[in-house]
Amino acid sequence: MKRLFSLRVLVWTLASLATLYVLAVTLENWTGARALAAAKEKVANEGESLDFMALVPPLPSEAENFCAIEPLAGLTNPKNEPAQALKALDWTKLQVGGLNSIQLAQAPDLKPWIQHLAKNGIGKADATPAEMLAALDAAHPMLKMLADAAPQRRAAQFTPRLGDGLQEMSFFELPMPHYNHAQRLAKALLLRCNLAIAAGNAAEAVRCIQASLRLAHGCFQDPVLIGLLVGSTIHATTMDRVWALLHARIATDAELNILRDELTRLDLPGSMLHAMRGELAGAAQTFEMLKGRPEMRSGMFGLVTDSGPKPGDPQPWSARLLNLVIPSGLFDHSEALLIQQELDLLIVPMKQGGYVKLSPKLKILDASISEHRRLTNPHGWLVGLVLPTYNSIVRGVSESETRRRQALAALAIESFRLAKGSPPESLPAGILDVIDEKPMRYRVEGGGYVLWSIAHDEEDDGGKLPGKDEKVRDAKFTGDWVWRMPTGN
Repeated sequence: MKRLFSLRVLVWTLASLATLYVLAVTLENWTGARALAAAKEKVANEGESLDFMALVPPLPSEAENFCAIEPLAGLTNPKNEPAQALKALDWTKLQVGGLNSIQLAQAPDLKPWIQHLAKNGIGKADATPAEMLAALDAAHPMLKMLADAAPQRRAAQFTPRLGDGLQEMSFFELPMPHYNHAQRLAKALLLRCNLAIAAGNAAEAVRCIQASLRLAHGCFQDPVLIGLLVGSTIHATTMDRVWALLHARIATDAELNILRDELTRLDLPGSMLHAMRGELAGAAQTFEMLKGRPEMRSGMFGLVTDSGPKPGDPQPWSARLLNLVIPSGLFDHSEALLIQQELDLLIVPMKQGGYVKLSPKLKILDASISEHRRLTNPHGWLVGLVLPTYNSIVRGVSESETRRRQALAALAIESFRLAKGSPPESLPAGILDVIDEKPMRYRVEGGGYVLWSIAHDEEDDGGKLPGKDEKVRDAKFTGDWVWRMPTGN
C-alpha cells in the first residue's frame, strides 16, 4: 500500500511538472510572438528592413565595376580559385615598417621596402624609387593595370553579390574570401603609390590612390561589419599616401581636384549605418532559422564541436533533448530584444545625428551587453552571442572618417598654397570634426600647419600627438587625431 502511494505521488509530481512545463512553454511562445510582432512593427515604422539581401546593392554594370576586372571578378564565390596574379602577392604578407606618414609627420622611408622587394626577386636592393617602380610593374603588371582602370571604372562591388545563391545559409555562415585579397592588393597598390611619389610621378600616385579607394568602396558595399572594418583599414592607409603626396608637393591643382572628387564621394558614417543594418537583418534572420533548423541550435549552444558529428550525421542525445525542450518563444524573445537594442541604440541614433548622437548610446549598449551575457538572462544571452562590441568599431571608423575630412582640408590648403604661396589662415567652411560636428581644429605653423580632431575622449588637447606606444584607436587613447604638415617640407 505504501509503495502504491509512493507511485501515485511520483506520477502526480511528474504530471504536475509536465503541466507546468507546457504552461511555461505556451506562455513563452505567446509572449515571444507578441514581442517579436511589436519589434517588427517598429522596424517597419522606422523604414528599415530585416531582409538581408534587400540591403545588398545591385551590381553595377561590368563596364563600370572596378571589381569586375580580372583578377578581382568572382572573388566572393568560395568555389572559385583566386587568380595567380593575386596569389603572387604573397610578399605583402610580411610586415615591413616605414610607411606611416600622418602620425610620424615625415616622409616614409622606402629603403626597407625596396630591400624587402629585392629579397623577393623584384628589382635590386640599391634601386632608386623609379627603378623599383619599373621592376614592380614588370613583376606584377596587374598593379599598373588596375591603377590605369580606376579613373574610368568609378563603381566598385565584389562579385557575385555577397549572399547570392546562399539563401540556405545563416548570416554567420556566409563565406567572405575576398577581404584578405582586397587587403593584400591594397597594400601592394599603396606601396606602388609611394614609389611613384618618391620618383616624382604624381599622376601615377593619384591613380594608385584611386584604385585603392575602389577596393575600400567595394568592401563598404557589403552590409557587414567585417566589410566595414576592412574597407576602413584600406581607406585609412590610403589617406596616409595622400599625406605623402601632399608632403612631396608634386601634385598639380588638377590632380588635387581629382583626389578631392574621389574623397567627396565616400561616406564612412553612411557605410557604418549600412553595416549596422545588415548585421541586424542577418542576425534576425538567423534567429528565424534557429526555430526551423535544430542542427543550428545545437551548434550555437556549443554541443557540436570539430571532433563531433558532421552535417548529416545523427545528432547526439544531448542535442536532440535540447531541441525538444527549447520553446520557439525563446528565439522570438531574443530576436525582439536584438531588434530593440540595435534599432534604438545604434541605427536610429546614426540616422538622427551620426557620432554625436551615437556616442552616448554606445555606453548604454556596453552595459546592456554585459547584462545580456549572464546565463540567468536566457533571452539576453542569445543576443549577447551575436551582438558585436561596437565601441571599438565606431572608434576605428570615426578615426578613418576623420582622416578623410582632414585629407579634404589638406587638399584645399595645398590648392591655396599653390595659388598664394603659403597656407591659409583659416579653413574653408564646412570641414567639420566628426566627433562634435564643429569646425576641424587648425593652425598654421610657419610654412606648415596642423589639423586635429578632439578624438573619442572628446577633449581638445590642442593637437597633441600620440605617444610612442599609444594607438590612436585604442580605448585608452587621450590625445587628438592629428594631421601635421611640417614647416619647410
